[in-house]
Amino acid sequence: MPPIDESGRVRLLPPYGCPGKEEWVLHHEADRWLQLGFRVGSVPAQALELFWMPSDRIWSDPIGCAPIALTIDPLIKAPQPIQVNWGDGSVETIGWDALSREVPIPRHVYLDRVDLTVTVSIGLTVASLPVALLGCPVPPSVVQQGLSGGGDGSGGLAGVEPLVPGDGLDGRAYNGTTTELWRLRLHPEGGLALLPSPVDGKPALAVMYGSGAASRGTRWYSGDGPPLSAALNPPPAPGDLYLDRLTGTVYELMSGGGL
Repeated sequence: MPPIDESGRVRLLPPYGCPGKEEWVLHHEADRWLQLGFRVGSVPAQALELFWMPSDRIWSDPIGCAPIALTIDPLIKAPQPIQVNWGDGSVETIGWDALSREVPIPRHVYLDRVDLTVTVSIGLTVASLPVALLGCPVPPSVVQQGLSGGGDGSGGLAGVEPLVPGDGLDGRAYNGTTTELWRLRLHPEGGLALLPSPVDGKPALAVMYGSGAASRGTRWYSGDGPPLSAALNPPPAPGDLYLDRLTGTVYELMSGGGL
């Protein structure tokens, strides 16, 4: 089992070569992230860790280039010069203001899209980071699942970055190979705002302003005009809610056709 912190979460790192930063997920959700190629990160973090993200292009960037922003995360924030070998033959020394606790985020422009390795040195601490500019690699097992139509939502084709449900949503990752249905995570006390759930601490939809109707509601309906509860499928239960899209009026539906 991956190491778990005090809040019951697992620290994950992006797949090798892929952009991104660390992710903290609940331990029972870690498997689906690992199936996408994410890696288990150490707790506490390593002495020096590196992450990269694509950077917005500016007017002076050459056509067809690949600019990136490099996040440098030393465990001990002690300002000193940072040596960066960008992997394309260029080496740079990044200044770190002695009065700043913020680590610089250097930007570099690659003229060719190739896979390479960036190496950073801070004092005696050295770390390397693979950078896949040709496309985020996907583990071969995941590629085979995608090609065979496994339908488990975790597969995909190389170079395709899956969509992972965020806060307030439950479902499997979507990569375009199969249709996935994402459902709202309802808070035990309602369904109109994102609040930490007392069950697992993950953000979930919760009631706003103490609305008793919203806190009892379990399903939402909508239509162009007032509700005809007899025509609703499934039939409404006490506390279900209905939105009239024409007027914006919200009705609380009752069993037996009452409003």
